[in-house]
Amino acid sequence: MNQADAYRLMGTVNSLLHEWALAAKNCKLGLSMLSASVSKSQNGDMIASADDIVTTMITITQSIFEAFLHLPDEIQSAKDAFRMHLLAQQAAAEVGYGDLSDMFRKELKNEGEEEVRQLLLLNKDATLPIVDSAQVQESLNIYQSMLEETLKYGMHYVELDINGGAANDNRDILYEGSLRSVIGSLYLDLNEPWKARDELENAVQLLEEGIQLVDSGKYEVTGDDGIPLTYSLRLDLAHVLHSLSYTYLALMQWEKSHDAFDQAMDIYQSQLLEGESPMDWNSIATTTSSTRESTSMTDRLLNYLFRATEDIDLEDFQQIDNTTA
Repeated sequence: MNQADAYRLMGTVNSLLHEWALAAKNCKLGLSMLSASVSKSQNGDMIASADDIVTTMITITQSIFEAFLHLPDEIQSAKDAFRMHLLAQQAAAEVGYGDLSDMFRKELKNEGEEEVRQLLLLNKDATLPIVDSAQVQESLNIYQSMLEETLKYGMHYVELDINGGAANDNRDILYEGSLRSVIGSLYLDLNEPWKARDELENAVQLLEEGIQLVDSGKYEVTGDDGIPLTYSLRLDLAHVLHSLSYTYLALMQWEKSHDAFDQAMDIYQSQLLEGESPMDWNSIATTTSSTRESTSMTDRLLNYLFRATEDIDLEDFQQIDNTTA
């Protein structure tokens, strides 16, 4: 157990130094030693308490999946490690751990929402994240005001009919989805996972609908300079699903957390460039003339305009009309 904890601490130091491959290697060694400790404990040779074992399992599996998220071509490893982390979290939530050697062979199940609500309310003060709450609240107020303005006055795109007239005046669901994704993430920072879940679930739905509209040619995505972006909007959807998986984890919805994480990783797998990892995906956003980088999905999305396709001819209108027929 002591050796396992030593390797976990080594992995933590590697992570702080951004030595992700070494972090994953050392933490995996620690996990292997911890699993051996579990086997000895089950055979009656008590090396550590069940509480200590499960607590270390949680921290070490978290370090492993976070390290893999920073490494290219390790998405499947991240998925496997995240599932182990959820199973360890699920074991910690159970009354009486039972057979710890069977921990990673169990099925993930969602906890009852009312029971979770009571438990999290009881432990709210003990689980507050280390953030500047006042600054986060200020940011939340700003984005909520932006969302209210958008819903009240509308940010729209026009869907043109075959004769060049306005067929529909639709709200810009991609812009709204980007706002809700930020608001949800800020609620999670403030330890309000239920509000975070509602906003992030809405954001996922809006982004999925918006991507379908872009794919159908109803409008195109451009930068501030009006140049079409080659950046994949699906990466933004992956980011929101990734945040939603952590929100479900906070709500002890283990199966939902796993499913959201898997969906996010599958999108990253299909959309990232060679040599890119999920944690540095934001460097991929480019236009046809220059590379655009941004510190977050939010900053980038809110600076992009989602406009109706301009200067298209009658044949293009016919194609759009056919997609809605």
